Amino acid sequence: MKYRLPKEEKLCSRTKIEQLFADGQSFAQYPLRIVYRIHPKNTPDERPQFFISVPKRKFKHAVKRVWLRRRIREAYRLHKHILPAMGDNTIDMAFLYIAADMQDYAHIEQRMIDTLNKLASIINKDGDR
Repeated sequence: MKYRLPKEEKLCSRTKIEQLFADGQSFAQYPLRIVYRIHPKNTPDERPQFFISVPKRKFKHAVKRVWLRRRIREAYRLHKHILPAMGDNTIDMAFLYIAADMQDYAHIEQRMIDTLNKLASIINKDGDR
């Protein structure tokens, strides 16, 4: 299996990000908080999209913010297969780093797995309705 992270999976649209924070739901798995929004697909091949935010207020140096973003992105890339296929719907996600200190990769990866498992159970529960 190829673990890829194509550009189409990155959430860049300002309007979609605003909708995500206006209409989305969230939960936390320390040190990550996820905001997600399940919505109908605009095109048949639309994929789940995400973005990562690390606050400048807590990490003044860009090097530390980039370091954390890379580790969160890598953990997502390796474990995004946990999310189930959604049929006619898709999901937008924002991963927000909420810890005040830098966690090691193993901890971030485990929390990403926990987060994606919880999100998968939410998606499956919504699909049963």
